[in-house]
Amino acid sequence: MNIPMDRIEFHRHGLALLPQPNDTTSGVAVVIGDRKKQNFERFCSCGTARSKTCTHLLEISRIVKTFTQADNRIQINETFRSCHWFALASILADGDKETPDSVKIKKSEDTTVGGIQVVNSKGDEMAVFYPKKALVGRFLERCGNRPYDPTNPENAKWGHRGAILKRLARLTLSDNERVMGQRGFRSRMQGLEESFWYFVAYHHFMEYGIGGLRLRAALDALSGDMILCGEEGGKPVLRIPVPRNKVKSILEWFQRFLPGHPAPGLHPLPLRHVFRVRLTDTRDLEVVPLLELPGKDGAAPVYYNKDAVEKARFGDLVYLEGPGLFARVDPLDKEYKARWIDRVPAFLDQFRQTMATGPYLIDPSITALKIFKTYDRSVISPEAMNRDWCWLSVDYGFGNTSLSLARILKAKKQKQRFIETPDGWVDLQSKAMEGLNGLLDLSGKEREDDPNGTLRLSRTDVFRVHAAHDAAPEIRDGRARADILRKMLELKAVRSLPALKGLNSRLRAYQHHGVEWAWFLYENRLGGILCDDMGLGKTHQAMALMLCIAADGENEDAPFLVVCPTTVLSHWQQKIEMYAPSLKAAVYHGAGRDFDQIRKESRVILTSYGLLWRDIACLGAVIFPLVIFDEIQHIKNAGTQAYSAAETLKAKVKLGLTGTPIENSLQDIKALMDLTLPGYLGTDTAFKTRYITPLKSDLDSPRQHEFRRLISPFTLRRLKASVLPELPEKIEDLRFCRLRGEQVRLYRDAVDSQGQNLLALLKDAQARVPFIHVFALLNILKQICDHPALLDETVDKYEQYKSGKWDLFKELLEESLDSGQKVVVYSQFLGMIRIIESYLKSLEIGHVTLTGASVNRGAIISQFNEDPACRVYVGSLKAGGTGVDLVAGSVVIHYDRWWNAAKEDQATDRVHRIGQKRGVQVFKLVTQGTMEEKIAAIIEKKRNLMDAVIREDDPKLLKAFSREELIDILSVPVGEDDDEDVFVE
Repeated sequence: MNIPMDRIEFHRHGLALLPQPNDTTSGVAVVIGDRKKQNFERFCSCGTARSKTCTHLLEISRIVKTFTQADNRIQINETFRSCHWFALASILADGDKETPDSVKIKKSEDTTVGGIQVVNSKGDEMAVFYPKKALVGRFLERCGNRPYDPTNPENAKWGHRGAILKRLARLTLSDNERVMGQRGFRSRMQGLEESFWYFVAYHHFMEYGIGGLRLRAALDALSGDMILCGEEGGKPVLRIPVPRNKVKSILEWFQRFLPGHPAPGLHPLPLRHVFRVRLTDTRDLEVVPLLELPGKDGAAPVYYNKDAVEKARFGDLVYLEGPGLFARVDPLDKEYKARWIDRVPAFLDQFRQTMATGPYLIDPSITALKIFKTYDRSVISPEAMNRDWCWLSVDYGFGNTSLSLARILKAKKQKQRFIETPDGWVDLQSKAMEGLNGLLDLSGKEREDDPNGTLRLSRTDVFRVHAAHDAAPEIRDGRARADILRKMLELKAVRSLPALKGLNSRLRAYQHHGVEWAWFLYENRLGGILCDDMGLGKTHQAMALMLCIAADGENEDAPFLVVCPTTVLSHWQQKIEMYAPSLKAAVYHGAGRDFDQIRKESRVILTSYGLLWRDIACLGAVIFPLVIFDEIQHIKNAGTQAYSAAETLKAKVKLGLTGTPIENSLQDIKALMDLTLPGYLGTDTAFKTRYITPLKSDLDSPRQHEFRRLISPFTLRRLKASVLPELPEKIEDLRFCRLRGEQVRLYRDAVDSQGQNLLALLKDAQARVPFIHVFALLNILKQICDHPALLDETVDKYEQYKSGKWDLFKELLEESLDSGQKVVVYSQFLGMIRIIESYLKSLEIGHVTLTGASVNRGAIISQFNEDPACRVYVGSLKAGGTGVDLVAGSVVIHYDRWWNAAKEDQATDRVHRIGQKRGVQVFKLVTQGTMEEKIAAIIEKKRNLMDAVIREDDPKLLKAFSREELIDILSVPVGEDDDEDVFVE
C-alpha cells in the first residue's frame, strides 16, 4: 500500500497518523505496540472514535501491518535505529548538551542559496538546511519551533508534530525510565532522544529515507574544518561543520555506513614523531619536530613539519593536504611534549638510552656531554664558630668541578632542573641530590658577596646538613674550629664530663655513655630524647646529668625541673633521696603548694603533667638549666594543654625520657622532637610530605635512612639484649584457646547486631571510619573472649559460665605456682581482675592487686617483691605500666592483648629488668577463630616495623590500625567448642 510518510510520526514502538489537510474530523490516530500483551493499543483524538472505529484508526492499522514484525515491534523504528542517520546523531550528540529548546533557528546568512541556520547556545553555527518550504515547516514543527496554530487540522487536539512526538515519548517510556523519572533521572537513551541532533537525524530519515540524500565530507579551505554536506539531485540540502574531536568518528562512520560516498581517506599506518636535534652556538638544544609518513611498498618515508600541519589537527588525526588523507599521530611523551626547544641536559637525561635506536637525527657533539646524577665527594669547611652560630661552606664535587651547597639550594628553590658545569650538567632532581630538598629553608642564609657560598647555620641546621649525606662529609680545615665541628658531629662535648660526685651508685658503661651524650646536648644547648629499654636506668642517667650540671657551677641557684605522671612522683623522690641526696628533691603537688618556698629549699622540683598546665604561670617564669620530661609519651598529643604548657617552659635544655617513643606513628616522634628540639623537623605539613607519606608505602626507602640519620644525634636508645648480656633471657609464648559454650552465641550475636553496619562503612572508601564505634565493638568482643561474665556484669557468678581462655589461664597459673615461681597477671578489664581476685581468694593464694584506684602503690609492690607468701600480682595494664618494679615475678601472663605492642612490652619489662635473677616466661593468651587472633597477627607484624626507622638507639614505629586491618578483624571466623567454624560475614 502507499504509505503517507508526510503524515506519519513515530517514536520507539509508538506510531501516530496525522489527519489529511481536508479532513474535517481532525483526528490524530495513535498505535502503541505492547510487547508484554503481544498486541497493540490504539486510540484516536477525533470525536467518532469515542463510539466506533474511525477511519483514522482503520488507516493507521493498515499502515502498522506494513511496519510490524513478529515480535510486535514497529519496524520503522528498528530501521531508523540501525541506519546511518541514527549513528550520525549518536556521534554528534555525544558530549553535546544542545536540545531543540536551547538552539536558535534563523534565516541563513547566505542569501544566494537561502535556507535556515542553526546556532548553539554560544552562538556557534551547528548546521545549515536548504530544504523545500514544506520540509522547513515540518522540521520546525518537529523541533517545536513553530507556534501552535489551532486552525490547522494537523494541530487539532494534540498540537503540532513536536507535541505529538513528545506525547509518543511519554507513552513509550520503559518501566525503568518511569521509575527513574519519578526520582529526577533519565536514561542515556532519553538523553540522546532529547538532543537536537536526534531531531535532525529523525527529520532527514522521515523526509529522505535511507538513500535519498548523497552525503559527502571535505575540508573547508578557509576555516580548515571538516564539513559534512548532503545533496539531492545536485542541490544542497544539508551542511554540518564537524567538531574537530569527532572527525575520526565521522570518517569511521563513512567507512561503515556509506563506503561509496566521497570522504577523505584514513591512512592505515600512523604518523610517528621524528626529531632533528643539534647544538646551537649558545649551547642550547634545537629540536625540530617532524612527522614521518611511512612509504608504501618500501618507498621512502615522507616528512612533514609538525608545526605546519598542526592547524589541520583533529584530535589524534592530522590532515595531509598533499595526498588528501587523514593520518593518526602516535602519542608523544607528556613530559617532553611540553617544550619543543629545551636545554641539552633535559634531552640527554630523557633520551640518551634511546638515541641510538630512536627516531632522532643527533648532532655528534651532543653525545659526548655528561649528566652528573651523583656527587663524587662532599666537603665542609668551618669559617667561624661560636656558641650560637656556625659559618660553614659546604661543597660537592662533580668530576673536576665543585658546587657550593648555597648555589645548589638557590637553584633548587628557583625550580631549576640542572646546573651547567664545564664538563656537563648536574641533575638537581636525581636521587642523590633529592636529600637536599629538606634544606631548602637554608637558602638565603649565605653571606652576601661571598664567592665560597658560606652559610650561617645554627647547631641544629648543621645536623640537618650532615643528615642529608649518605656518607659522612670530609671536614677540611686544620685549625681548632675544625676539631670543634668534628667533635660536635661525633656527638662529643668539647669540655670533659665533670666528676660524678654525690651519686651513690656506680653507673654501668652504657649508662655512663648516656650521661656523656646528654652532657654533649647540654653543652650545645640542644634537646633530646633518651629512650632506652624499660629497666635500663634512665632515671639514674638523668640524676647523673643533674649532678654534672650542678658541679659545673654555671647555674648555682637555678633549680632543675622534672615533670612526670602523678603515679611516678614518689618514685622519683625516693630515687633521688636514695642515690643523689645532695640534689634535695621536693614534690610540687597537692593543696597548699608554695612554689617560691620549694624553689628556695630544693635543687630539684618534681611536678606532674596535670599540675604543669595549671601552674604554668609561675613555672613558666623561671629559666631552668634542665627540664626533664619523664614518660614523655604521655604528652605526645600536641593539641593538649599539658603539651602547650611544656612548650611554654623556658629551659637551656629539655630532655625527654621514655621507653616507647613511637606508639602509633611517626607523628608521635615529631611531636616529642618539637617539644625538646623546636623547629628541627620543620612544619607538620612538610614532615608528613617528606617522611610520613613515603614511609607508609616503603619502609626501606632512602627517606627512612635519611630520617634515621636526622634524628639519631638527638635520640639515644639501647636494648637490654645488647647492653645487659647478664640479664636472664625472656621467652615469649602465644597460647591459644577456643570459645566455649555461651561464648560462641554471644560473639556471633555481637557481630551480627553491630558488626554488619560497621563493615559496610569500612568497605565504603568514601565514608569516614567510625573508629569510636569500631573500637567499642572490639572491646565487647574482647570481653566475651575473656569471660562471658564480663558482658553480663555478673562477675560474682563467674563460675556459672564457660570460657576457653579462663580454663587456659587456670592451667598456666597452676603450673607456674607449682614450679615455685611468682606470677604477674595483666588485664585491661577491671571486671576480669575481680574474677581473678575471687578465684585466688577461693584457693587461699596470697596475692596483691594494683589498679588505677589503688592509693598505696609502694606498699603493694613491696609486698609482692618481699613477702614470700604473696605469690601473685594482678594489675591493670595502665596502672602497672609505669613506676612499678616487679622483679620478684618470673612469669607474666597477659590475659588479654593491648592494642599497642609497646604498652605490653613496657608492662612486661617491669619484671624483666635490672635486678631480675631468673629467666622470665611471658604468656599471651589468644582466642582462636576470633578478632583476637587477627589482632595478635597485626601486633606481631607491626612489631617487625619497630626497628625500621629507629634502630637500637632510636625510637620505635608502630602504626595505628588501617581500614583494611579493621575489615579483616571484623570478618574472621568464630570457632565453636566442637571445632566447627561459623563464619561471620
